[in-house]
Amino acid sequence: MERFPSVLIPPAIAAAESPLQVQAALQQTLPPMGVHMKAPKGHSESQFEHDLWRYFPGKIQTGLLVSNPACKQPYVPDFAYIDAALNLHIDLEIDEPYAYGTQKPIHYLGSAKDQQRNQYFLDQGWLIIRFSEEQVVRSPASCCKAVASAIATLLGDSAMLHPFRQVATLKPQKRWTQAEAQGMAEQVYREKYLVSQPPPQPAKNSQSRQRQNQASCPSTRLISASFTFYCPECGDGPIRWQGHYVSCPTCHYDEFVF
Repeated sequence: MERFPSVLIPPAIAAAESPLQVQAALQQTLPPMGVHMKAPKGHSESQFEHDLWRYFPGKIQTGLLVSNPACKQPYVPDFAYIDAALNLHIDLEIDEPYAYGTQKPIHYLGSAKDQQRNQYFLDQGWLIIRFSEEQVVRSPASCCKAVASAIATLLGDSAMLHPFRQVATLKPQKRWTQAEAQGMAEQVYREKYLVSQPPPQPAKNSQSRQRQNQASCPSTRLISASFTFYCPECGDGPIRWQGHYVSCPTCHYDEFVF
């Protein structure tokens, strides 16, 4: 766990020697205990959530409660990837170097709190993938590719990586020590990347194609504004534009739109 992203796999699953053994080991994974209706979200999670829904429609959940034997307050994963057919559960975590309000170092290398949490999820049969907050903010699609790569490796099936052929591989980031996290707080390091990201710009030769598409599809039900859509099924939004793919986290509508 010297670098982000860090991928932790339960021993029983890691020891499996074939896809069939992996699937058998996954059946021992314990599900969450419930759902937190108003789960807190970090500063970087909204954009990453949209990318997760784009690439893994129907498999991303938030606000799940996982029992914590150490105290009455249950664990709440930042995001959970759940494939019900395989009983595959992955805890997706976004690690910040320090807390905003107190400037206290967190998620540093060797943190006893993180180690205890990791061990409990592993004991429950969950995989864990930890990203740094900076990775999620700067390269959300590449973080999704890292998730897909971990799943493809686990299941021995590279088909999951096909949608990521044009997505750059995530650049690893060194995990910080407690002293380094304190220094980052003093330098207000988080504020340097937690800034409003400009909307994606179309390719230079795509504007005429977009006008042609609009002319040929006058009855489209999607409403666009600065590359933002509202779901044509439930009306929820805005939903951030991703290429030609729209995925709604509310009603699970997911379609390619041209």
